[in-house]
Amino acid sequence: MNFTKIMINTTLAAVMFLGFGGCTKTAEPSAVMNVNETALDGYDPVSYFVSAKAVKAGTSYVYTYSNLNWNFVSQANLEAFKSKPNSYIPSFGGFCAYNLAEGDLVLSDPRYWYINDNKLYLFEDEDAKKEWFRKIDSMTSKAEEAWKLLNPVHEEKFEEIGDSFMNAASPQKK
Repeated sequence: MNFTKIMINTTLAAVMFLGFGGCTKTAEPSAVMNVNETALDGYDPVSYFVSAKAVKAGTSYVYTYSNLNWNFVSQANLEAFKSKPNSYIPSFGGFCAYNLAEGDLVLSDPRYWYINDNKLYLFEDEDAKKEWFRKIDSMTSKAEEAWKLLNPVHEEKFEEIGDSFMNAASPQKK
């Protein structure tokens, strides 16, 4: 992994969080991808596990967790999430797992996903998902290491602003 690239992205993420610039491809390291305080662009996080599908949920079943609204397609999915939310929240804050392994922080598209070892991974597009599979074990390790480098930014900013980092202004998709 290119340590310099990770450090540059970490610095860039911190600068964007503070509002000194917009984003194109790279995004701020929010704890869960969100748009207008809605996690996963409104996709049901439980559906990935129980239906093996990415399902855009309506607003009939909504649960607020960590200052984000999580949408569900059914009461059963909402209850499953409420009982153990961390089992359904995507890895790496919902950012593209492949790009994170490559040292870039890129928003994912919830339509491109994969579950491995009971963890949900999201990807920017089908190409990123395919590339992830070419070296899934090493890609997972690289992404985990990159995410660990970004997590101190989360904690530091959390303390500075005194509120959940997930309430930060949503980054724009590229």
